[in-house]
Amino acid sequence: MRGVAVGLVGAGPWAGMLHAPMLAGGPETTLAGVWARRPEAARALAEAHGSRAVGSLEELWDVCEAVAFAVPPDVQAEVATAAARAGKHLLLDKPVALTVAAAEGLAAAVGEAGVVSQMVLTNRYGPRGRAFLAEAEGFEVVGARCASLSGALLDQSPFSTPWRRRHGALLDVGPHLFDLLEGAVGPIEELSGRGDPLRWVSLTCRHAGGQVSELSMSLTLPLAETVFECVLYGPSGSLGYRRPPDRASAAVELEAAGATLRREFAAAVASGIPPALDVNRGLRLQRLIDAATRSLG
Repeated sequence: MRGVAVGLVGAGPWAGMLHAPMLAGGPETTLAGVWARRPEAARALAEAHGSRAVGSLEELWDVCEAVAFAVPPDVQAEVATAAARAGKHLLLDKPVALTVAAAEGLAAAVGEAGVVSQMVLTNRYGPRGRAFLAEAEGFEVVGARCASLSGALLDQSPFSTPWRRRHGALLDVGPHLFDLLEGAVGPIEELSGRGDPLRWVSLTCRHAGGQVSELSMSLTLPLAETVFECVLYGPSGSLGYRRPPDRASAAVELEAAGATLRREFAAAVASGIPPALDVNRGLRLQRLIDAATRSLG
């Protein structure tokens, strides 16, 4: 398989932790160029991974056949729509947009252009996440409890960015929780919640099969270790997924997830067949986020 030339939009912490090393790691992809609103950041990131910074989005389109995004969701929705209309395949971050309307617009543009899209939902590509979902297929679920708790919005965190500080946990970690939970238990049909996305949110969900799940999320806790877990309960006991809490193990899991994502995205581009985790999955998650936000009152 020849390497798919992928341009990267964004040069922040997440681009440096995942996107750039993943795309440059090949052989399935090459990092064809980097564009960011801060040219100096784009240049530093590109040079660190054997690529080059470009001066405009149009220049990026010229050197790639696919585009990856590591930017705020409102920027992603706008720029990815333009990329799709330019015939570029899309590797999209979560959430896919800030609003349902913007997500619907992007999904429509992808459909009209006939390009491949794939969501970067890292829990779905790492070995721990895949093992958990494989076991969940044969596990009878009565209920589930999931949580994502961290200090990502505290001043010392590199992820305390303006859009996260403005919108909080539902938009940032909500997509991960909803996606993993639906993957393990089935579609969410009803949900209700209480709390404040900038402090703590608690949600109760009813799934299509009658199961009930509870979700908790916060980005403002000064915890020594981040908590991300989803535990299923049923007649045979419990089945759990936990993201590695220590940085070294988490980095190994993320690298493995990136390798799988890179391989599967390249295969989707080559075949022209979108994966299950495409822009429409992102739209589904956006609608769940919107329903949860409205339920908070």
